[in-house]
Amino acid sequence: MTTTLSVKGQIVIPHSVRSSHKLKAGTDFTVIVRNNGDIILRPVKTRRHHATLAGNLLALSGLEIDSERAVARGVDL
Repeated sequence: MTTTLSVKGQIVIPHSVRSSHKLKAGTDFTVIVRNNGDIILRPVKTRRHHATLAGNLLALSGLEIDSERAVARGVDL
């Protein structure tokens, strides 16, 4: 089974794969690039629910955030 990358950088996941894995519009994916050049798309099992990008990235990496200890830091330019 093959698919083509569009000029917008989009890939269509074939209907048979979407159906068999119960993938719906809006499903988030983790993109994994292996040393051998393989690219793996892995569906994220839970929706993003963290308030910040950093929180989402930590959640995707499997780390937990202690919201009581989290401190927001500004950047001085």
